[in-house]
Amino acid sequence: MARPTQRAETIQRGTKVIISQARRLTRLVNDLLDSSRLNSGQFTLVRQACDIVALASEVVEELRPVAPYHTVVLEIPSTSIIGKWDRGRLEQVLGNLLDNAIKYSDEHTTVTVRIWEEDERDNSDDSVHVSVHNQGASIPSAEMGQLFRPYVRLQATSAREGSGLGLHITKSIIEAHGGVLRLVPHTAEGQGTTFSFDLPLH
Repeated sequence: MARPTQRAETIQRGTKVIISQARRLTRLVNDLLDSSRLNSGQFTLVRQACDIVALASEVVEELRPVAPYHTVVLEIPSTSIIGKWDRGRLEQVLGNLLDNAIKYSDEHTTVTVRIWEEDERDNSDDSVHVSVHNQGASIPSAEMGQLFRPYVRLQATSAREGSGLGLHITKSIIEAHGGVLRLVPHTAEGQGTTFSFDLPLH
């Protein structure tokens, strides 16, 4: 018979999974709503002071319970990076990119989230940079042109669940902040997939 402490730990883990899955479902619903807002010109941002380092840490911790067989690595500064951004929208961006990175890579592989700020002495563009990398299959160059189109499912990912809206919405949010979302090219097959974006600090 399980001890009370073991039962409590099992219940706690189960609760975390339920909460995390509910948040993933919320992001999916938000993607559908945002697609409608984009089409009608009603997509807006609510800018306020936001620490993207702390936000990334929170999003990663929320996703860990639903990805127990992935290793998620955070390479982040030891200090805050604060800008005037829409916190809820950036949470949506990070959630979408991390969710995809986990979904489209095998268990027992690593997903890496990296955040860095250019050194002002090195001709800084005064932006913060974020990348999300997995060890899954690379996206074929022939399909890259369709990557950010709404409702498009790439051949390599068509067997996985999803709306086909996540990257389209993510790109729109980043561009609304004055940033750029890109797929980082890799020189050889099997190097995984990396998405990166930058955000102006001011």
